[in-house]
Amino acid sequence: MNRVTSDFHILLIEDSKADAKIIERALRETNIDHRLTVIADGRLALDYLVGLVNNPNETDVSPDLILLDLNLPGLNGCQVLRRIKDDSELRSIPVVVLTTSIREEDIVQTYKAGANTYICKPSEYPQYCELVSTLRTYWIDTALRVPKPSLKRVQA
Repeated sequence: MNRVTSDFHILLIEDSKADAKIIERALRETNIDHRLTVIADGRLALDYLVGLVNNPNETDVSPDLILLDLNLPGLNGCQVLRRIKDDSELRSIPVVVLTTSIREEDIVQTYKAGANTYICKPSEYPQYCELVSTLRTYWIDTALRVPKPSLKRVQA
């Protein structure tokens, strides 16, 4: 099933400018209709997400997918992941850990914290394009997403 994807918002939490540019280029070259927000610091990424939930507006919508590096300044990726998955409003956003680490401890720790997927960053650009195509096939074309209006805090 193909859906209109122009509203597909990807939040990339990545401190490497080079890696962020590679991912941005791969998204563009694989013709994924998307919106990309890049944040290079774990704490700033959480502030951004909490701000979206607490102060929703029509121009800044919550992400449909988070791509999360583990090695971040501010808060590391696992700390960010735990806080996302501990928040009743944010936990429904899928989080794909995209990192260089192949350490078993990191893999176990992130899945226990609630990661939806753990992927080791490719070493070559063509593999990034394949990765982006795979992400598109699953997260855009196959998986059903939580409707956008549901990510709002209910005021008592």
